[in-house]
Amino acid sequence: MFTAKRSGLVLLLVSIILFHFSGTLMADSEGVRKEILTFEGKHQSIWHLKAEKPYLIGGYGDNFNYSGSRVSPMLGKAEVLLDAVKDTGVIAIKLIGTMNPEKGKVYTGKFKIYFRPGKGGPPFQESGVADFVYMHGDTRQGPPVMPRERTYLGAWGVADVYLNGKLLYQNLSSHIMYTERVRDKSTKAIYNRDKTGFYNPKTPADASIAAPDETEFHFVAHSEEKDKGNFPPNTVWMHLNFEEVRDVSSGCGPDCDCGCQNGAPCSCSVIGK
Repeated sequence: MFTAKRSGLVLLLVSIILFHFSGTLMADSEGVRKEILTFEGKHQSIWHLKAEKPYLIGGYGDNFNYSGSRVSPMLGKAEVLLDAVKDTGVIAIKLIGTMNPEKGKVYTGKFKIYFRPGKGGPPFQESGVADFVYMHGDTRQGPPVMPRERTYLGAWGVADVYLNGKLLYQNLSSHIMYTERVRDKSTKAIYNRDKTGFYNPKTPADASIAAPDETEFHFVAHSEEKDKGNFPPNTVWMHLNFEEVRDVSSGCGPDCDCGCQNGAPCSCSVIGK
């Protein structure tokens, strides 16, 4: 017999279920999108990139510097070797110059940075290494700290930073992108749509891309500790931009003694052998 008491229990359970799902849907509608926003491209399992002409973007206080007034050239290069299927690989960055990654601390010398992709994340991260996805801006795929940009390759993980051979920072949260060129090559600025002002993350749809037919490589790393005096509000921040990028994902040569599997390019130069 379906008693009033049992009926009340059923209504209570239904209410709990509806509340749970309404909360989930609200989180999806206001947060990360459920369906990945992508664009057409030639997918490949192995990505091998070489990047040069690095610039340090800003420093403590403003690590995105949309006006380009605090964008400084450095000496160095980056090499990327990532597997977009297995979500594995390594990125090695070598730099010479000066950085101000946190309040009251300025470092000068030879930097070496090693990035390792992680696992998991929201759908657009494709488990750690993603290709041919739109990022940032008004996409809800990443925060609006950059305009919406076609990202040929993106990865999320951790980075270790060495200065003059000694470990400076370990396991910083890190993110890389190989994208269409967003910054103006002359001014180093990121502009709004009609180029009457600079990009503002508070109005992410009002943005322009400097050169859709050219590319650049982005690297960021930061601590999880908070600092309200910094933008973004983390204690430690590093933001690098490489203006010249070559895709050399063409396979492994006969002189490689590190071993190649499944058509992967030689990893010797990336890991420093």
